[in-house]
Amino acid sequence: MNKETYQAMIRGLKATIIEKEVVFGEVDAKNDVLGLLDLLEDLDQFWNSEEDMDLNASDLHTFIEAARKRYSEVRHDG
Repeated sequence: MNKETYQAMIRGLKATIIEKEVVFGEVDAKNDVLGLLDLLEDLDQFWNSEEDMDLNASDLHTFIEAARKRYSEVRHDG
C-alpha cells in the first residue's frame, strides 16, 4: 500500500459514512456507520500504525471519535 492509495481509501470511507447519513438519516444509517467506523479504525491501525501513511492521523481519530459518540446516542423510536 502506498500513501496515495491509503489516503484515497480513508477519504472514500469517510465520504461513504457521510453519504449514508445524508441518504438514510442517522437512525437508519446507525448500524452501517458504526461498522464503517470499525473498519476505518482497523484499516488505520493496520496500515498507518506508525503514522507513515498519514502524518495527520489525529484528524482521522478525531473524526472517528466524534462520529462514534454521535451514533452511540442515536436511538430508534420504533
